[in-house]
Amino acid sequence: MISKRIFSIALTWLAAMSMHAGTYTFKIVHPEEGAKLKLTWCASNEIMDVDVVNGVVTVKKDGFTPQYVQVRYGKSFSRNLYLESDKDLTVDYDTESRVFNCTGDLASVNNYLLKTRFAFLGFDDSGKDEAAFIKSNDSVYEANLALLKKAGLPAKFTKKEQEHLKLQSYSKFPLYKSYYQYIHKLESFEPSDVYYAKLKELAVMDGSLFEYPEYGEFITNSILCQVFKGGDRKQEFMNFMDAHVADAQVKSYVTNAYLYGVVSGSGLDGNDEVIAYFHKNVTDAKNIEKFDNMCKQWEALRAGNPSPSFNCPDINGKMVSLESLKGKYVYIDVWATWCGPCRGELPYMTKLEEAYVGKDIYFVGLSCDQNKQAWEKRIQKGDMKGIQLHMGNKDEFMNKYLINGIPRFILLDREGKIIKADAPRPSSPETSKLIDELLKK
Repeated sequence: MISKRIFSIALTWLAAMSMHAGTYTFKIVHPEEGAKLKLTWCASNEIMDVDVVNGVVTVKKDGFTPQYVQVRYGKSFSRNLYLESDKDLTVDYDTESRVFNCTGDLASVNNYLLKTRFAFLGFDDSGKDEAAFIKSNDSVYEANLALLKKAGLPAKFTKKEQEHLKLQSYSKFPLYKSYYQYIHKLESFEPSDVYYAKLKELAVMDGSLFEYPEYGEFITNSILCQVFKGGDRKQEFMNFMDAHVADAQVKSYVTNAYLYGVVSGSGLDGNDEVIAYFHKNVTDAKNIEKFDNMCKQWEALRAGNPSPSFNCPDINGKMVSLESLKGKYVYIDVWATWCGPCRGELPYMTKLEEAYVGKDIYFVGLSCDQNKQAWEKRIQKGDMKGIQLHMGNKDEFMNKYLINGIPRFILLDREGKIIKADAPRPSSPETSKLIDELLKK
């Protein structure tokens, strides 16, 4: 009995010795001051932020399945590595020459990942006709597979990398519809059934594929491409997800990716069903916490609450406050001269202002231009109507309205209370209908 026990202990000890923790060392020449190394383990979604001391950082980790790891270092680089728990790797990187070199057990695989000049499509390729676009995507994938074959890497990695290359090579495929429409300046565009059949073939809805760094973005874009057909976008999204996405992990990820943006951009009013859908389908605790915190910030911007105030100069230096505008409805345009979409709305804003001359509504332009001279030059052209004010870098108003992108339109009642914290744009037919209804009261 004693000899058997000793033999068993010996086997356990030998097994433990053979499965040592992998050691991953990064040596950085010309390191960024204060920058950390961030590692995201794609299969487990574990994130590590590690201090870099004198240009060197060493990470030890064991007990994980072989997987891709996204490595980001300050502003210098963001690249994918492939790590195994019982093998070592050293990565040398010069931030000035941008040259990588790997040594150690995993050197061949990671030199391939870091040094290979992979084929890819450019933005303009999305302007091709459908057949040529599909052919270009296929050609890129074939070229990248040839590079992988030429590298002569271990079979286990090669099999995994083939799927990884598919996601890389076809990354722009789900964006064809929107890119083609933008490039050719079309009001609408719909690819053929051939395109959608290819997209469905590529967009495999399998949560295990999140081990590939590009899968989350690819599957999100693929689903959104199939969803929107010109109706209520939020309802179309929820209907599609319930009808076509059975994998719980994919459903959770894509629901968070899309609906977080919907609520953070437009607020709580009118989004009760969206919020309930989010909580029903999103399972990641961190994403839920982030969403709930964002919703709490929007509570102050619900309809009926007092609006955050402003007090800004007009072109003549006269200060105009929100309080001075009480007694009429107020439609606010938060914009800047450098913002293309903002400039695109200006002609519609002018038409709106002309349509309601003498009515109980003020139209206010709040410019967030840092360069006041650029704003003054634009106002002095004389074609902009309404009350034009320069807010500049006084970002308290924008912060309180949770404005992360412009243009943003806000509609207030006669008492300065919020009607819509994210109002429709001047170019939307909904805007004049809304104003007409208000002026009847």
